[in-house]
Amino acid sequence: MNSIIVVGSSGKDEHFKIRSFYGLPKVFHPFLKKTIPVSKISELLGSEWDRNKVYGLLEVNSLTPVTYSYGGRAPHVAYGVARLGGRVRLITTFGRDYDHPYPGFFDGGYYSHLANNNVGMRTAVIEDSSRTSFLSKDVLNSGVWIVMDKTTSTITCVKDMENNEFFIIDDVEGASGVEKFRPVPESEFESASILFVTSSETQFMKSSILAARRRSIDVVVDIASYGVTEDYVEIMVPNSKIILGNHNEIRQMVDLLGLKSIEEVFTLGSEYPEAIVLEDKMTGLIEIHHRDGSCSRVGPVPPEKTGSSIGCCDGIAAGILIGLQKELSLEESCRIGLLEAFSIWRVEGVQEGMLSFSELAGLYRRFFGREPFT
Repeated sequence: MNSIIVVGSSGKDEHFKIRSFYGLPKVFHPFLKKTIPVSKISELLGSEWDRNKVYGLLEVNSLTPVTYSYGGRAPHVAYGVARLGGRVRLITTFGRDYDHPYPGFFDGGYYSHLANNNVGMRTAVIEDSSRTSFLSKDVLNSGVWIVMDKTTSTITCVKDMENNEFFIIDDVEGASGVEKFRPVPESEFESASILFVTSSETQFMKSSILAARRRSIDVVVDIASYGVTEDYVEIMVPNSKIILGNHNEIRQMVDLLGLKSIEEVFTLGSEYPEAIVLEDKMTGLIEIHHRDGSCSRVGPVPPEKTGSSIGCCDGIAAGILIGLQKELSLEESCRIGLLEAFSIWRVEGVQEGMLSFSELAGLYRRFFGREPFT
């Protein structure tokens, strides 16, 4: 069984619980369910705001001590695939805290947690991220970089008592910024059959996709929304076999391409994409648009909304990837993805809800009345 290669940024999710989002100053209100980059705090909130002032406000309004959970879409997906028995390797960047057991991490430091759950990682340590042009070939071809002059990127999740939330991403001190100029470690692709690309720096994502296509590796992309540009989608779309995203993300892609409908996306490449997968985590429904003009629906698997929807799309991606690796149909793969999202909806955190195979089998029997793949 060839590997799935998962490319994207790692992070640690930092959780603030406050009483009321609307009790914060009005400059925050336009950012409900949106992300504020640390580098743009003054630009977006006003010149009187900086990092220290924002975090000081959050600390004053926090109802409980700050906790952490494993973050970053790429390691979420890689962990989800590995937990279901898939063969998966990770290409990402950590900081010097790569194995620090932050309060709330349920399985110790991030690196050990992934390694202990059979996520493949070829690792190199970089002491000075400003001197990557002097690195050896072996380091450049390592999938996981540990950058000692940075910390693992932090995504701050702020949620109130009514589940109103917004996010802050550290794009200044975070190690994932190194991916702006990091070369693609192409030796990692040698035993791969699928490349999955999710949120990272745009150039790194583009280069990874093109490297995979040169090797005739199938590319699956979660379009996401952070950092997506016209230049990126023009490269990504005709080189991706399957594109995943929610309705807003797919709409953004269509708009950036200057098109009017999903159907027009299929005209951009002579071969790809073969399918566009629209995810609705709120209803547990997936709609698959095929290149031949047909459309199929999978689900619904109605969520039990006892936890958080954050990371449900990562669960969907993990389920789809394990299904494709097992050579199941896209529809059958989406069923696995919906069950992963169902499980994540029930908990706070993402990897806390990722399924083992026995847990997947129980949900599969419950919703679809039969056994899953073996």
